[in-house]
Amino acid sequence: MSGMKLNLDIIEIKDICFGENNDIKDGTLVIDKKGLIEYLADPVFAKIDIQLAKPGDSARIIPVKDVIEPRIKEESETSFPGIIGDFGDCGEGTTKVLRGCSVVSTGTIVGFQEGIIDMSGPGAEYTRYSKLNNVVLVIDTIEGIKPAEHEAAVRIAGLKAAHYLAKSALGKEADYQETYQLGPVKEELPKVAIMYMIMAQGLLHDNYVYGVDAKKLHPTLLHPNEVFDGAIVNGCCVVAGDKYTTYDHQNNSLVQEFYKRHGKEIDFRGLIAVPTYPGLADKRRCCSSAVRMARLLGVDGVAIPEEGGGNPEADLMMICRGCEKNDIKTVMMLGPDGVEEPVADTAPEADAVINVGDCNEFVVLPPMERIIGDQNQVKYMSGGAEESIREDGSIRVSLSIIMGSVIGQGTLKMSSYVY
Repeated sequence: MSGMKLNLDIIEIKDICFGENNDIKDGTLVIDKKGLIEYLADPVFAKIDIQLAKPGDSARIIPVKDVIEPRIKEESETSFPGIIGDFGDCGEGTTKVLRGCSVVSTGTIVGFQEGIIDMSGPGAEYTRYSKLNNVVLVIDTIEGIKPAEHEAAVRIAGLKAAHYLAKSALGKEADYQETYQLGPVKEELPKVAIMYMIMAQGLLHDNYVYGVDAKKLHPTLLHPNEVFDGAIVNGCCVVAGDKYTTYDHQNNSLVQEFYKRHGKEIDFRGLIAVPTYPGLADKRRCCSSAVRMARLLGVDGVAIPEEGGGNPEADLMMICRGCEKNDIKTVMMLGPDGVEEPVADTAPEADAVINVGDCNEFVVLPPMERIIGDQNQVKYMSGGAEESIREDGSIRVSLSIIMGSVIGQGTLKMSSYVY
């Protein structure tokens, strides 16, 4: 696997607009709105609209289901292997990337754990998606649809839209290229891996690996390039603040950091994708298997970033105990600080923990000129309440409702301190 080489051809998108045909002109992504709506048509959709939200706009997107970066393979035109395209070249070859833009899915609420993106104001500082040119899918479904069907239809629509837009990059010259390859390490360096926790809990708490629901999977060894190349997509309605969107998988901050240090400070051995099931027997099965994989890789240490909270903390501690027992050092990355929000499980071996921010901190988000979606749904979302909406249109919410504010990757460099 160390020989896998992935070239990301980066095309910088500095602006977005609607036009007659899909194209990229001088850094502007031109979108055929009518064509995109027709491409996304589904019998379960009562209405589809496309709106644009740019950095600095007085705009609030609510409730957000997923965020996706448009990417596509140069040769096979695969975007998300197992869902849109084949598996063979994932993690290798050349992938076109529309950097600086994303597809955001919103509309009627799927599950109560969805989020907010503010494009300006104080809320914009808590999410990296406010810096993107966002193509927003506003989707309303027909009456009577079940939540799981609703989630699946909106998830697939987001992926299809990203694929549709990414095709504009085919044949275009890149602004620059990023190359990812785990080359040989010449000197003896600490061998490390990432325990990549994959939600597999059912009830709208699932991710997908190569198109397969994680509830059907055993721990899996992945090359980091596979994650960059669309092998993992979000299917979760977990708390927005610590949810990994598809964009977060495609641009995993921790994986990028490990790559920067590979061959200099560490010997990066890859990712162990660990499904986090709700039941104890499945937790034991997956966590013990993940530890055996780490032993087989011969690693000296692992980083364990958490997605979600509560139930997955049992998996965190099981992995920690198993690794430390076998002389594999562990570092955890999670949001609960143990005081404002208790950690659901603990272990004496968990003596190296990085806190990525307190999702219970409250903020007041000012009124916006444009609401994309439905602000009233803040009443039903984690981090909001009936009294969240104020008379002037501002809302008082906790950070848990802002997309990606406290994700385990540590993307925003936030932390919490107890005095």
